[in-house]
Amino acid sequence: MKRVLLRGTTALVGAFAIAVGAASVAAADEPVSGAVGGYRSPAAGTLQLDVTGRATQDPLLDASAAVDGAQVASATYCTGCSFATVTLKVDTTAYPDGPHHLTVTIRDTAHRSYAIEKDLEVWNHPPTGSPTAIMNIGSDSGGAVPQGGGNAPGGGRGGAPGGGVEGASATSCMSPRLSMFLAQKPLRVSKGVPVLLKNKRYRFTGRLTCLVSGKRKSAAEGTKISLRNTVGRKTVTKPGTKVGTSGKITLLLKYPSSRTIEFRFTAGDGKTSKVRIKVRIAQRKG
Repeated sequence: MKRVLLRGTTALVGAFAIAVGAASVAAADEPVSGAVGGYRSPAAGTLQLDVTGRATQDPLLDASAAVDGAQVASATYCTGCSFATVTLKVDTTAYPDGPHHLTVTIRDTAHRSYAIEKDLEVWNHPPTGSPTAIMNIGSDSGGAVPQGGGNAPGGGRGGAPGGGVEGASATSCMSPRLSMFLAQKPLRVSKGVPVLLKNKRYRFTGRLTCLVSGKRKSAAEGTKISLRNTVGRKTVTKPGTKVGTSGKITLLLKYPSSRTIEFRFTAGDGKTSKVRIKVRIAQRKG
């Protein structure tokens, strides 16, 4: 199966110029190739994908879309067609806000396939007054499950000067959005809460962005991210970290007991954007 990873680039070959947005096509001698139009990320509501397929040996059969490895939509091409377009509708409201993985697969009647893969950020819950973001729990191999925490899905409101944005002055930083993810697979997830092994290091990653001139920009390198832990009724401040290149954040954390972890960005006017995640600690595997 031919796999192509797209990261915001566009390739157009001959009649495939009809594809809109990020698209990909294979070489002309490929038995099956294709392009996807209508892709956008972040995405909200229903994502309508126009999937154009081309077959050089056997007629086209169908196209399908999968999110995080599970098929969510499919459509059959016209009988005997070697070049055609079908529409797939992906309901993003079925997924928690955050990063996911989209795969569009085109097949011919001989079941040869061509796959187009895209990173997909779902963002169905814009800020509604709370500066708190929600954390998703994922793994290195993909997939994510929703995690409770915070008061509202989505990024922070509470825009503020002083955060710092790449390519812009600190005073132009507005509507900071902090997102954090457990980048390693937990032992298990119990009632929406990840269970981690006692005193084992787990990698948490994320990103901080600000809104500048109507576009979301990465926070400036070196922007401070603070860390707090709540155990029972006691909250303590722990050593935090700083934003790296392209607004990226990485921490390695290990804990001996269950707690709530809070990642926090404080803007110049004192407003905060924060992400909370509860973790349970297991003494051993199993």
